[in-house]
Amino acid sequence: MQTLVLASALVMGCQTEKNLKYEVAGEQSRTIEKMIAAVNEKDAEKYVAGFADNVQVFVESDLKVDGKENLTKNRAKHFEAHPNVRSEIQHLVEIDNKVIMHDKVWLAESDQEGQNIVEIFTFENGKVVRVDVIQPKDLFQR
Repeated sequence: MQTLVLASALVMGCQTEKNLKYEVAGEQSRTIEKMIAAVNEKDAEKYVAGFADNVQVFVESDLKVDGKENLTKNRAKHFEAHPNVRSEIQHLVEIDNKVIMHDKVWLAESDQEGQNIVEIFTFENGKVVRVDVIQPKDLFQR
């Protein structure tokens, strides 16, 4: 009985006001939360607010986007091509100057399951300077 009470107390204590599935560790994690909110608002300018001018985005180790200006254009095109895209953070881990995020992305309203994506964000001076993305190879061919 004591074990059940302790387990219940631990579970209830882990829940936040927002009922998040993850814990926000610090300012870097809050930057990532704002970025995901911008995805759901389809706002490319808001999306890039936490990125450095010289940011680089790698997908499976291939450089895909070089620079904040190119990232803004890339996201604007993405939101135009996928007007119903939405993203939901599943897990968020902050270690030193890195934030590792597992999120689920739905490209269309008809997508019931969504797709899993893992991104590793590297920060310098409070801004994202590098993003390493792991995603299904056929994600944008669905």
